[in-house]
Amino acid sequence: MKYRRKYTLFTLKNRKGKPVWYFRIYLPDGTRRSKTTGCNSREKAMRYVEELLEDETMLRKVFESDLVVAIDSSHSLIQTTIRETPKSSITFEEFASPWWHWDTCPYVLARRAAGTESHPGIKQSYVTSSEMWTRRYLIPYFGKYKLQDISVDMINTFWQVLKDKHGLAPKTINNIRSVFIIMMKEAVSKGLIERNPVEMTISRTVDKKKQELLTDEECARLFDIERIKDLWNDRIVYYVYSFVAGLTGLRAGELLALTINEVYPNKIVVKRSYNESYGMTTTKTSEERVVPITDEIYRYLYVAWQSHPNDENDFIFSFDGKKPMNEGRARAAFYKAMEKIGISEAERKRRGITFHSWRHKFTTDCVKSNMHPEKIMALTGHKSAEMLLRYTDLNAEKDLSDQIQEIQESKSRRIIGMNG
Repeated sequence: MKYRRKYTLFTLKNRKGKPVWYFRIYLPDGTRRSKTTGCNSREKAMRYVEELLEDETMLRKVFESDLVVAIDSSHSLIQTTIRETPKSSITFEEFASPWWHWDTCPYVLARRAAGTESHPGIKQSYVTSSEMWTRRYLIPYFGKYKLQDISVDMINTFWQVLKDKHGLAPKTINNIRSVFIIMMKEAVSKGLIERNPVEMTISRTVDKKKQELLTDEECARLFDIERIKDLWNDRIVYYVYSFVAGLTGLRAGELLALTINEVYPNKIVVKRSYNESYGMTTTKTSEERVVPITDEIYRYLYVAWQSHPNDENDFIFSFDGKKPMNEGRARAAFYKAMEKIGISEAERKRRGITFHSWRHKFTTDCVKSNMHPEKIMALTGHKSAEMLLRYTDLNAEKDLSDQIQEIQESKSRRIIGMNG
């Protein structure tokens, strides 16, 4: 296969608004093919293309993938097409390899284009997880098989392999199944297979363990202000991280993303979430929300912020102010503090207590106070709240604020009272 030694370079912006360089070449039949270079500078992109044009084997490999992005003359993404490859010759590996790349996967690009800045069509964290599951599990097992040869029986055996050989939990297997369904549904829509065999398999049953919560007496021992040095290695940020989680129901990533200018004497404005693997993202529901707080919680947050070098834009839960602290270490500090008050690792696991249990405890406290379910969901940021709020008058924002602050004050008094 010979290609003209002619190409053009152009840029498309990714979701973050940064330009990524693409190149277009012309095939002997006059058709055009465009691909990303993955480079952010023109010089690197030119070097990449020049080297590619010198290596016909690599060039063939790049352009003989199943998924190709078609670009119009104005350099705008207009459609996704499937190369005309005989159905019988397409293996799952050939089909799956181009998937789940943030800047080049047509499915991802289409979802991104359908979203907005406040409501992204797809999250980068989801794309990263999907790419990992595809590369780690799907391609090694199905890669050599032709798409049309992948059967329901084969897939059911695969689910069992994930459980027995890889030790994956039912929930994780269901996540992989969802990714597999999306990919094979695309294969159906492109006429590569007649039906989606993955949809004919049954999802795994997820056993919901009953999670126990820390008692008020256990919380009082954990948050004994006189024992911060002993229980929390004198790390006030670890102490406050757990304390605030239990009294606000914020997710771990939402706490880590907090800066001091998002905290007020009577409320927290939850705008973002932070994860070390994916960086700063939107909240789980892509919605901002306001969580009322008491003066005491505000003081604790302010003390945590002051415990490290800071300025008005800095993170609260941090050791240098410039980046959030490590979530794994903060979680480990919580577990270690539990051990020091007599809750062993074995007991913690038996009771199903994790850092996320603070969120469960907060929700439970709200339910016990007879708070309206829609108000609880608005407060905790659950997905279904968006629909429910249409039918509920939550403009009783003062009423909601008073209610949650009453719960927080009651829990704080109980903890402090037990320590006093």
